[in-house]
Amino acid sequence: MGRLTNKVAIITGAAQGIGECTARIFIKEGAKVVIADLNEEAGKKVAADLGANAAYFKLDVSNYQNWVDCVAFTKKTFGKLTTLINNAGISYRKDIAETTIQEWDRTVAINQTGVFYGMQVAIAEMRTNGEKCSIANASSIEGLVAEAAFFAYCGAKGAVTLMTKAAALYCGEQRLKIRVNSVHPGYIITPMAYDDAKQNGQTIDEYNAEFIKKHPIGYLGEPEDIAYGYVYLSSDEANFISGTALSIDGAYTAQ
Repeated sequence: MGRLTNKVAIITGAAQGIGECTARIFIKEGAKVVIADLNEEAGKKVAADLGANAAYFKLDVSNYQNWVDCVAFTKKTFGKLTTLINNAGISYRKDIAETTIQEWDRTVAINQTGVFYGMQVAIAEMRTNGEKCSIANASSIEGLVAEAAFFAYCGAKGAVTLMTKAAALYCGEQRLKIRVNSVHPGYIITPMAYDDAKQNGQTIDEYNAEFIKKHPIGYLGEPEDIAYGYVYLSSDEANFISGTALSIDGAYTAQ
């Protein structure tokens, strides 16, 4: 307990799945959290459930001005911003021949451009507060290795991997007290997994059986597995870690 005392975090995609789990654990570890999500009903419910140390902000990560407003809201509500978790994301199970222009544009807008916007606006604010700050970006195992069936997702997540490193170098070169890292989940049991199974005409049990085979550890991950990775990277325990790609993937990318 208390690993994130005095931290103030924006967590995107925090109305469900990994983002919601991360928000709940951040609160338990002493942080104040802005639940940033387009799903107003679910986001408000999560924030209300978490109490006075949580607040909801309706955020479209692909809208730059919305990011500016979110950071301003965070500062007004909790006094500062020390932590950004760029967790929001979408996925289409489509290969290069199947991917439509609309699906490509939406995937890039949310998974890649939204991360850029969030980092740029957050860094501008974080550099003024004089405190140790951190950013953790959700990439994926498919930001490290490719899979034909997720063409646009691979493209966007691969970009996030190197955008993270470039931002970490910038913060270091500017002598800013801001660390920037990426997290690379394997297949995790979340609402996105259910959506992916549905896209492929599978039951969730069939989906699990397919992807468990790809993880040498022999099972799929849970949202908590990723959330605790975010906790570590956001804590002062990770004071010397920046520009790192943290794989939380049951040895998927070790193959």
